[in-house]
Amino acid sequence: METFLKQEEEIDRCFSEAVGWRRQLHKCPQTAWVEYYATGFIAEKLSDWGYTLFLGQDVIASAKQILLPNAAKHAVEYQRALKFGVKEKFILSAKGGFTGVVAVLKGDKPGPTVGFRFDIDSNEVHEAGDPGHRPVREGFVSQNPGCAHMCGHDAHTSIGLLLARYFSENRELLKGTVKLIFQPNEENLSGAAAMVAAGVVDDVDYLFGGHVGTSLKQIGQIAVNVTNIYPMSRFEVTYRGRAAHAAIRPDEGKNALLGACAAVTNLYAIARHGNGASQINVGIMSAGTDWNIIPDKASFRLETRGATDEINDYMVSRAKEILQGVAVMYGLELEINPAAVACGGTNSPELVALGSKVAKLLPSVKQLMPEAGLNGSEDFTAMMERVQSRGGKAMFVLYGTPTGGGHHNAAFDIDETVIANGAKFLAAVYREITE
Repeated sequence: METFLKQEEEIDRCFSEAVGWRRQLHKCPQTAWVEYYATGFIAEKLSDWGYTLFLGQDVIASAKQILLPNAAKHAVEYQRALKFGVKEKFILSAKGGFTGVVAVLKGDKPGPTVGFRFDIDSNEVHEAGDPGHRPVREGFVSQNPGCAHMCGHDAHTSIGLLLARYFSENRELLKGTVKLIFQPNEENLSGAAAMVAAGVVDDVDYLFGGHVGTSLKQIGQIAVNVTNIYPMSRFEVTYRGRAAHAAIRPDEGKNALLGACAAVTNLYAIARHGNGASQINVGIMSAGTDWNIIPDKASFRLETRGATDEINDYMVSRAKEILQGVAVMYGLELEINPAAVACGGTNSPELVALGSKVAKLLPSVKQLMPEAGLNGSEDFTAMMERVQSRGGKAMFVLYGTPTGGGHHNAAFDIDETVIANGAKFLAAVYREITE
């Protein structure tokens, strides 16, 4: 207990700085594959603290990058990061979407390689601007219209930086290797796969990831026995028909929008699986060019989730049957492009036991939850699966905090104490593993 108290005191000493890091990241959000500001911000600090950095295509496999923005978007966001104040030398290798940072610190004593993963991307949400929203009131609201950290990844990044600072100042305690993984594009669920394909976690013996909030709404709560991490599949669906004048010769048209609407209606009518949760959603649809033109193209983005791989496969199979049936019904061409996949994940039992033991000893932990469901998908599972398949251990942790309007909502916010709580837990787990 005395050791943990000293450890918590050391982390608390840098907490006010970590709040500043979080708020600066919050002001300068960027979305999937264009997180140039976060990449440079993180890399500069880790370089100053003595870490060996790996950047660009050393940590991102281009073959696994899905839904890359166009060149114009990259150029705009790259320049935005420079205007926000990053040093270009830390983001040159990220040009073209190779964002993210991997940092390594080696101890003088032998030991395992322990990895910690933190996601860095923001959401495509316009942050609330009313005076009651704390980031507005205290001057750290998003300065990038249409982008905002409404899921807490700015807090995750700050947990990682606070942990990094602690390790750098207590290097004599390190055994083996600490590997900090700051991952891009969690929201579109391909950042982890791109890092896995680049071999980022192939040498990791223990791997930790986590999330603030979700089902834990009180500061000081923690869950290490996290369940219901759902497999998920995403697709971009396009119907192509034939344009025609809507009044003069509608019989010559093949209405792609009508087909897409029929498809979406019937997708939501899929019978839910009897062996566990099954979900489907269409989040974006686009079609048509003018009032009196029968649309010859309609596109939408579709995702399915299931409590197990079997249930998710069932949802995907039924969805494809409906999509193909609608194409035949309306005489349309159909294109289905996979956009992302997240597998299910299960925490290694040994780490659940170890994490529970540590949490019970930490003064910062007010309530250890016996179990908590994520009830969603998380691309950290790609890293978990790779580490566990190679004989390592992995764990995903939930850290309690109020979340304002809720995740992915324009009024999302956190109790910043969760940043210190997350770093304290991870530092204590590391110490327990390497003792």
